[in-house]
Amino acid sequence: MPGRPRRAGLNCRHGPSAVTRLISVGVFGSSLPSEPDSEYESARELGRHIARGGGRVVCGGYGGVMEAACRGAAEAGGTSVGIVIAGRGAPNRWVTESIAALDRADRLRLLRERTESWVFLPRGLGTMLELVWIAESVVKGDVRPRPLVLLGDSWRPVLERAIAEGSDGAGARALAVSLRVARSPEEAAAAALEPPQALR
Repeated sequence: MPGRPRRAGLNCRHGPSAVTRLISVGVFGSSLPSEPDSEYESARELGRHIARGGGRVVCGGYGGVMEAACRGAAEAGGTSVGIVIAGRGAPNRWVTESIAALDRADRLRLLRERTESWVFLPRGLGTMLELVWIAESVVKGDVRPRPLVLLGDSWRPVLERAIAEGSDGAGARALAVSLRVARSPEEAAAAALEPPQALR
């Protein structure tokens, strides 16, 4: 989209034309919020800032926080990927591209592997499961460290406990380095779009 702000360092130039690579940001949160709930609006604002910063939203593709983040991205001229479960319903209408996972485990694996950073919004047992599993993936070295952003403090005790319980010292340190706590959707988007060298 002409004139849309991009993060420095995201453009790879080849001759006179420029190809922009979007950073895929995983967004996790409850499926319960709806407009005009504050949690819905926070996720919507997050999606807008991700798109404006040169990223795309990757999420579970259904309602609540997922819908709001996709909607915000679309309103800012950006794109989103919704990873849904085959046979479990259609993605929300704001999703740009959808991927059908085989089951919940496959869906979570795809959400982990098709993203370059993760943002977790408050609430939801499923969100807690996703957070702990991704934290364990970092500790065990199943994925490289990348920005793991908490919007607000609600999940902070969970992550701090995960760091303390990490069986691999180096892995626990990698998780600690990955952790970011954001006070606003704008701050969360900026943290999620950090370049990899910032995790040092």
